[in-house]
Amino acid sequence: MPFVVALSSLGLAVACGSTTRTVTDDPVPDSGLPNFQDGGGDLSCKGGKMCVGNAIHTCDASNKPGEKIGECNGKTEVCIGGECQGGCAAADVLTSNVGCEFWAVDLDQENDFSNNAASAPWGLVISNAGDKAAEVFIESNDGGPGKTPDIKLVKRVLVEPGTLSTVEMPTREVDGSTQGKNEGPGTMLSSNAFRVTSSQPIIVYQFNALRSQFSNDASLLLPTGSLGSIYRVLSWPSGKPISIGGSPIDRGYVTIVGTKAGTQVEVTVANAIVGGGGVPPTPKGGVVKATLGAYDVLNLETDGMPGDMTGTIVTSSQPVAVFTGTELSGAPGAKKPPPPDPEAKQCCLDHVEEQLFPVESYGKAFTIPRSPVRSRGTYTDYDIIRFMGVATSATVITNLPAPDDRFTLNPGEVRETFTNKDFVAEASEPIAIAQILVSQDYTEEVIGDPSLTIFPAIDQFRENYLFLVPGSWTRNYVAISKPEGTNVTIDGKVPTDCVTAPLGSVGGSAWVAQRCPLAEGPHTMKGDKAFGIAAYGYGRAGSYAFVGGANVKKIYNPPPIR
Repeated sequence: MPFVVALSSLGLAVACGSTTRTVTDDPVPDSGLPNFQDGGGDLSCKGGKMCVGNAIHTCDASNKPGEKIGECNGKTEVCIGGECQGGCAAADVLTSNVGCEFWAVDLDQENDFSNNAASAPWGLVISNAGDKAAEVFIESNDGGPGKTPDIKLVKRVLVEPGTLSTVEMPTREVDGSTQGKNEGPGTMLSSNAFRVTSSQPIIVYQFNALRSQFSNDASLLLPTGSLGSIYRVLSWPSGKPISIGGSPIDRGYVTIVGTKAGTQVEVTVANAIVGGGGVPPTPKGGVVKATLGAYDVLNLETDGMPGDMTGTIVTSSQPVAVFTGTELSGAPGAKKPPPPDPEAKQCCLDHVEEQLFPVESYGKAFTIPRSPVRSRGTYTDYDIIRFMGVATSATVITNLPAPDDRFTLNPGEVRETFTNKDFVAEASEPIAIAQILVSQDYTEEVIGDPSLTIFPAIDQFRENYLFLVPGSWTRNYVAISKPEGTNVTIDGKVPTDCVTAPLGSVGGSAWVAQRCPLAEGPHTMKGDKAFGIAAYGYGRAGSYAFVGGANVKKIYNPPPIR
């Protein structure tokens, strides 16, 4: 029987009530929201009208549709309550990375004798996906878990259409540390999340640290309407999971953020976790239970080897946001590709983090573009790839060399390999795939460092994206996965300076990859077919990588995950 830790007495919270912001429901352009052809799913009769998909019908007390009297376009508006609605109301239904409410967290970062990235500024970059100015509020809760909320306005930002705003965020530790001291135990239950709300649909990215330095990564944030209640963690080992010669320990973690009062959360940990903040030490396979409210954060950090929370299961009674990462990691791990130099020392380590997609959004078919090359001449650097089984056993077929061309994954099982090519994968059941950038010593240009990216299935690709390239980085790119023959534009123009390579065939259709250099700032991309994108940035001693956007449609009804 698993070891169970109950925290319900610590995790009570109540709704935020008067802190809710009023939002408008104005239509948004095609560049903001994904297509949604099935409507809002509201089949009730209201005021003599009801929705059947995106069609508006008359109705009566029997709740049966009558004559069709109108239709919503499914792109900028959806049918809700017998009316066509857009803006934030549509964003809640058109589940994607575009929305009006998000949750951000100051995730744990590196802190050793020579570097203290944990105290470096972190921040949010907010893009306006609409055609009207977005009034954005960032709030925190000083009340603490189980106490009356004490909501404070942290920032108010006005973001004009087609622009972005960079917001430097205050330190708000989730590992039990006193601000600036970084002496916390790691595991902690707190109310230290930030709530981001907007009057118009926006896109939000989290950068930690905010600017290019020695320890960086970034996460695409998902709005509340796109969150789920079932997660299986795919992560990466920490660089120093145990202390060597008195050195600081780098821990891996899973971080769960509550969005609604009274949310029951159960976490089955795949690595032993250190105790702290009322959470006792828990062995591998043990279960941690907690009750979370809005703003509450349950941060669980590893204790001992391998410092990797991969396989951890998170379930909840209401939607939660789930993050994973490490304070510091190196790559490759145990399975090493050929280095550019036999004397390569695997320098250096870097912070990695990612917000997880809910299991309900997982799919079976993937296109994985390799990262932009950091080498020259005849050597091409590699990416580390992790495949993970999720809920049921899956047979996976790829166009990678044997033995990675066909294999089976059991639930929670990880298969790790490396490649310096673009590739495709198809599975008999939904799986998860992550790409980890190698440390700079495994490149000839000695630039960048590890970063973690989890790719959505092609079912979640879109025909349009609004994303950003942050400043202060040496080189920035977007990697594109598209069906062969698809016309894709960047900022209204066909790119001419991209590197193009074949990806492979998925479902009988050929796909190609493109890697295009980009200048800093906001960018829009449109295609005549759905395609996928990932953004990359390299600095002298750090890197970032994140999916540039995705739909988060609920396309999978998983069995109980064990």
